[in-house]
Amino acid sequence: MKKFLFTAFAIVFYLIINEKIFAQAYPGYTLYTSSSTRTNLLDLNNSVVKFWTHTRSGGYSVYLLPNGDLMRPALSTGSPINGGGASGIVQKYSWSGSLLWEYTYSSSTYRTHHDICPMPNGNVLLIAWEVKTAAQAVAAGLNHSAVIWPDHVIEVQPSGTSGGTIVWKWHFWDHLIQDYDPSKANYGVVANHPELLDINVGSSGSGDWMHCNGISYNQQLDQIVISSHELDEVYVIDHSTTTAEAAGHTGGRYGKGGDFLYRWGRPSNYRAPGSQVFNVVHNSIWIPDSVPGGGHIMAFNNREGTNASMIVEIVPPTDSAGFYTYSPGTAYGPLNPVWSYSASGFYSSHLGGNQRLPNGNTIISESTSGNLFEVTSTGTVVWSYSPGGEIVRVLRYGYDYPGLSALVIKVNMSGIIEGFFDPAVDRMRMSDSVRLYLRNSSSPYAIADSAIAVVDSSTLTGLFSFGKASTGNYYLVVKHRNAIETWSNSPNLCTVGSTLNYNFTTSSAQAFGNNLIQVDASPVRFAFFSGDINGDDVIDAGDMAVIDNDASNFATGYIPSDISGDYIVDASDGAIADNNASNFIGMISP
Repeated sequence: MKKFLFTAFAIVFYLIINEKIFAQAYPGYTLYTSSSTRTNLLDLNNSVVKFWTHTRSGGYSVYLLPNGDLMRPALSTGSPINGGGASGIVQKYSWSGSLLWEYTYSSSTYRTHHDICPMPNGNVLLIAWEVKTAAQAVAAGLNHSAVIWPDHVIEVQPSGTSGGTIVWKWHFWDHLIQDYDPSKANYGVVANHPELLDINVGSSGSGDWMHCNGISYNQQLDQIVISSHELDEVYVIDHSTTTAEAAGHTGGRYGKGGDFLYRWGRPSNYRAPGSQVFNVVHNSIWIPDSVPGGGHIMAFNNREGTNASMIVEIVPPTDSAGFYTYSPGTAYGPLNPVWSYSASGFYSSHLGGNQRLPNGNTIISESTSGNLFEVTSTGTVVWSYSPGGEIVRVLRYGYDYPGLSALVIKVNMSGIIEGFFDPAVDRMRMSDSVRLYLRNSSSPYAIADSAIAVVDSSTLTGLFSFGKASTGNYYLVVKHRNAIETWSNSPNLCTVGSTLNYNFTTSSAQAFGNNLIQVDASPVRFAFFSGDINGDDVIDAGDMAVIDNDASNFATGYIPSDISGDYIVDASDGAIADNNASNFIGMISP
């Protein structure tokens, strides 16, 4: 288990390092709403490669689904509930632009607004207002008489072209406290109940009192994070509850029903000491587990009135069981963000979007100025696009995202790293990342595109996605951190929107110049020569010197000189390299 975890870490680390050596933009397509009725998909040259036109205004947020469909909120008509970010409808469009589904959640007493969150199960989470009369508000302990619109969340299971079943609900209204009117049932000591919301915090407490604007789902935790513009906080709630449990204070995976599991941004909301961090907050998201910062929460801190916005990434403190830790009478941790981004001139008084990318970069929408840009972890801008106008959100989808299959070339490449292979079990000792190049079919064989993927230790296969190259004939060129660069035997037709299968393991003839070594006879297996530690395309004394030095220093870990993939540099690594050096192994190309 330890070796598996170390291998996984090593692969992720190697991918990050390779993608960030030259501080480059994360390869993929950028999705944003260019107007209230149009969504664009942009390549890294800032050219629109695809767009959708919409039947209704809207588009506060927009998402490309794994099957290539597009989902967005849209504007309904007829509801008297009309605040900023109002929608009332959610739409789904096909890749070709046909409207597939349009669901309405809008009436005189409720209406969706702002963000949506497509879920892995095909359902969608929606934020919505619900109207509470002045009498209801006063009965709940509001310190003045006013109609208010507290927020709630619904999970909708789509059906047909306009149908949907609400399969789960959660309401802020069910989790209120106040210390204004002792005659009311929810009267209590606010400071003793940070899991509840004081109805008397925020603005004047009328109409769109909370103005929630961002919602994100963490499948592993089965939790939802929500951001509130007016309350300057993010809230985490348990999605594992039933709707009945979500209305109460017990039940669910975390035992608290629908009460807040965690909150952060403005401790004074629950009478705790500590500094306020958020001054208007948007787009609270869970960072996916598969990218740097996985499991953390990120949000756009507008810092209204300061002319200096900030992207904030926090690590909520948890115990060994995964429950949030909290000391009564204090503010929820952490004290400070684990990462933040700010820069001179970077400011959006409202709105704002952010997304963590697989190479560790962060893409940002400086919404009010219509400026989209990508920064490294150190704040270096590596991509930007400024079409102007007001752009609420931005998302980058990598070339390997399934929803982009119509725009990319995919190559399913099978290959073996000689030193890693164990013929006794017909697998490699570790999975590892490999870069695959597409090179033009004629001299000087220029690189048309490249991609990194992990070649699995068991299947001996990796799926590579290319978003820059057009349909054509290309040599496939494999580059690994300690193996000889190897070319396919001839150019192969690679087609945009299709997958090419190529197997280097079946015969030496699969490589140009038969430049493979047989590593097993039954089944027949051929592999890429191991030992090119310094990457100069030949295995020789220079590589041996590195191995000898590392072995004499008892070097261990994920390092190129570990040719055998056992995380130890020793005589076995030297033997492989020495054998290949004595046979004058080097790259063979056209």
